[in-house]
Amino acid sequence: MAVKVGIIDDETTLRLTLQMFLEDEGYEVRVASTLEEGWKLVDEFSPQVLLLDIRLPDGNGLDSLHKWKEQYPEMAVMMLTAYGDAKTAVRAIKEGAFDYLTKPFELEELKITLEKWMKQHHLEKEVERYREEERRTKLVRMIGESEQMNELKDKISLIAESNDTTVLVRGETGTGKELVARSIHQQSHRHEGPFVAVNCASIPPDLIEMELFGREKNSAPDQSQPKIGLMEWADGGTLFLDEIGDLSLDIQVKLLRFLEDKKIKRIGSVHDIEMNVRVIAATNRSLEKMIQEKEFRSDLYYRLNVVPVKLPPLRERENDIVMLTDYFLNEFCQQMRKDTPMLRADAKKRLLNYDWPGNVRELKNTIERIAILHRENELAAHHFDFLNPVEGQVEGSKSIEEVVFDKEFSLEDHIESIEKKYIEKAIQDAKWNITQASKLLGISRYALQRRIDKYDIT
Repeated sequence: MAVKVGIIDDETTLRLTLQMFLEDEGYEVRVASTLEEGWKLVDEFSPQVLLLDIRLPDGNGLDSLHKWKEQYPEMAVMMLTAYGDAKTAVRAIKEGAFDYLTKPFELEELKITLEKWMKQHHLEKEVERYREEERRTKLVRMIGESEQMNELKDKISLIAESNDTTVLVRGETGTGKELVARSIHQQSHRHEGPFVAVNCASIPPDLIEMELFGREKNSAPDQSQPKIGLMEWADGGTLFLDEIGDLSLDIQVKLLRFLEDKKIKRIGSVHDIEMNVRVIAATNRSLEKMIQEKEFRSDLYYRLNVVPVKLPPLRERENDIVMLTDYFLNEFCQQMRKDTPMLRADAKKRLLNYDWPGNVRELKNTIERIAILHRENELAAHHFDFLNPVEGQVEGSKSIEEVVFDKEFSLEDHIESIEKKYIEKAIQDAKWNITQASKLLGISRYALQRRIDKYDIT
């Protein structure tokens, strides 16, 4: 996308000259001749760079500079004037101007100034990205002491020692595949380099090549500026490719070439660029099945799957569920400046009896919801009533494999049927002692009575 430049100057000839020159250079340009028109231009056009004359028919551009920077802090303003002096230049910079050009100036001088801004702009974006990565990295903790988690931590430590080996992380949605990739990066010799995470499924197919490999300057009529690809941003560090199975076959070929010779070629370029990047890929899909269906290249699969890592679902890590709950609960309550409530035994039982199809991500979202909505000193099972019972654990209920998704299927009816069976079993076990049955189910007596009435259980 072209950089937007606004010009506010009352000299018609200069205005047109600058507009034509900048448009030829690939910038998108809008012009105005007064401050009033200028405010409208900025509000509607949202330029990234504003060329602002100091002396205008309806006021002083320098006097308006401070207001513009307050309202549009990310907009770079370059002052223009035919009455240049050191005092005015100093004031312009203090007020927030990026630079100061004295008329008459050469168009080449303006070009150099804009290129200087672009370099600084890219640098600021890179610093911002590093800060965001640093913030996210601080959150990276492998929570859990189950046997599966301890084995995973040991494996991550071993993988991190090999600086370049490609890794393929497999696991259900929400199991923490990016967390594993970040942990490998942090413990490796690349930890001082960037960690760039890419969700291959979130980028439109017609843009993925440009996003990954970049684009050369003037590679197309409307693309006058080069674009650095995500692989170049990751140089010296780690590139995490999530949802790798969503890449098209064409991009798979280019990725395979990069993995083999560590070189990329920007769109529109004939030159190779050498890259020092470790690739960690992840998927929750069956790549083996995709290979059979000609949707994924077998040679890329073998190149990615040098070191496979399989993440266990949360339902297989029962010992970690309460530990994760305590961690998230404390984290969210601290953020909200609330006292962290205690988990009662019946609440823990409810959490352990739930199947967690969304894994750790679902648990985290659940605890965030609880932290927001409740102020009690302790949490009981009834606070988690919105967690539907696990299918397949009650005698007589169908397993997921047996369910038929036909025209008559209704998820709501299916869930209610399962809930009813849980309640009937608890009532039978408690010999119709409602108080005891509610404790077995981990819900309040009132909540159980409502369900008995709802399902007409007698």
